[in-house]
Amino acid sequence: IVRECNGRVAWLAHTTRADGDLSPSNVASDELLKRRRALIAHPWRAVRQVHSDRVVDVTHSEPVGDIADALITDESNLVLAVHSADCAPVGFISDGGAVAAAHAGWKGLELGVLEATVRRIRDLTPSGVITAAVGPHIRAAEYEFGAQDLERLRRRFGDTVAGTTYAGQPALDLTAAIASELDRLGVAVETWSANCTAGDGDMYWSYRARREPGRLALTAWIEDAAND
Repeated sequence: IVRECNGRVAWLAHTTRADGDLSPSNVASDELLKRRRALIAHPWRAVRQVHSDRVVDVTHSEPVGDIADALITDESNLVLAVHSADCAPVGFISDGGAVAAAHAGWKGLELGVLEATVRRIRDLTPSGVITAAVGPHIRAAEYEFGAQDLERLRRRFGDTVAGTTYAGQPALDLTAAIASELDRLGVAVETWSANCTAGDGDMYWSYRARREPGRLALTAWIEDAAND
């Protein structure tokens, strides 16, 4: 999606298999740089994701290599990237002048990664209105889940997170959990990806379904508005 961002232009976009594996841990640095530049020419920043609730501020002057699961910036021409296969990548735009990207698997959701990200956006842009976009992730029909963990998440996020797989087994509805959390936080979701990473192997990687190591990237960045 593309939105006006306090006199600049903010972008959120995600990749597919066709764009290549974008995981920093899988791809040699020179090849990764080539793939990134072919997609978006600005410098990219990423973190080592560990299913946490940690958010890092990103600038041109500070190197990023932190352990975290979300990134935020108010600077132009700097691409934030989170990487995923089955977890949900979530991008944010504040019209007050910031963007963020979060990696939201069930562990990060339970720890509060989306809440921490939204809180930091509001700290940075107190008067901004935040919108979100949720990228491709595993859907309930493909996501068999342990009963004990599912019950705990149901108590946290509501009954809608308890789903059923195609085989009739208990499942986590990650989509419903994200929707519940963002609604609680007062953040409108502008775009939901309709795709399931486990179910669409032609478009996406899935570790859960196929033990694939590849990762897509959800990217968020701001560009200075073109002068007329």
